[in-house]
Amino acid sequence: MTKHPLFSGLSYFQTNPGLIAGTIILAVLWIILSFISMRSRHIGARLVHALRLPLMLGLSTALYLGWLARLLASRGDRFDGSLSLQVSASLTIISIGWAFIRVGNVVFRSKRFENWLQIEDPKDEIMLIRLLERIFTILIIILTGAALMVTFGVSSTAVATLLGGAGIGIGFGTQQISQNFLSGFMLFFNRPFKEGDWISTNSMEGTVESIGWYHTRLRTFDRRPLYIPNAVFATNPIENPGQMYNRRIKVDIGLRYEDISKIDQISKDVRKLLKSHHAIDHNQTILVNFNQWDSSSINLMVYCFTKTTVWSEWLDQQQDIFLQIANIVKSHDADFAFPSMTLYPTPGITTSPSTSPSSPS
Repeated sequence: MTKHPLFSGLSYFQTNPGLIAGTIILAVLWIILSFISMRSRHIGARLVHALRLPLMLGLSTALYLGWLARLLASRGDRFDGSLSLQVSASLTIISIGWAFIRVGNVVFRSKRFENWLQIEDPKDEIMLIRLLERIFTILIIILTGAALMVTFGVSSTAVATLLGGAGIGIGFGTQQISQNFLSGFMLFFNRPFKEGDWISTNSMEGTVESIGWYHTRLRTFDRRPLYIPNAVFATNPIENPGQMYNRRIKVDIGLRYEDISKIDQISKDVRKLLKSHHAIDHNQTILVNFNQWDSSSINLMVYCFTKTTVWSEWLDQQQDIFLQIANIVKSHDADFAFPSMTLYPTPGITTSPSTSPSSPS
């Protein structure tokens, strides 16, 4: 097996002089990290604390374990010298990967990074930071695994091919998971809704309780939890009344045909009511018009918008307007129509009186 260039440097530290030199280097490194930790504040001290444990533990284990394995191999025991180099290199790579993960977590959770993100909503900020931490950790684990494979003799080309094939296979095998995850990422940046909003999508509705990277939890009207995969929001329309500027009132009022002469004045009075009502947004469209001949009524269309978007308030305001419209109709001695049918007899047809059955003799 061809000796990897990394092993050339590590082999020195498996000798007695190398052990002494490595011990001195570790001691100096410990002193430097401790000094920086005492003199630094905030993120500097946390970075040093994150580095100290994996570096000192990993490198010292690699140093002394490698020296011990080399010593046993030199005495003729069943230890391969090249294997001891691989073990030392592997421990070194793992400790460096561990250190990167810890440093990344410190950076992502630092105040400076939060200020750099410039996200106003604390919940959105926490979600994004957690996502970046996971992506960074997975990336470091993959790179560490690839470095370990190269350490144990696998060629770089083979490792790259293996990672590419594994990525394609994982992509196909976890297509639904990936779709939900990417949809969660889309929800974070597009923000079609937030926690506390009432939404409706794909015949499902409820109040948003939490938005995760894989699914979103709603609370339905009957207080049941509803977990919706995020991919649903990427492929279906989302109704979010919480982002409305107004709520609309649109209704057809059916009046009797005998009230046709009164409908013009009724429509004017209803229009006057809407234009003076405190709950109606007068900057929006207000329409009151006779617009349909129905089978048993003449219909007056009422179309306007309320200022509130809160559903319960809208219901109360709509009820108040409907009751006042009813009073206007009654004040004109008109009335609301109901389904009816008028029968006209056919000329020339008379109804003969029924004949009583004769009494038995």
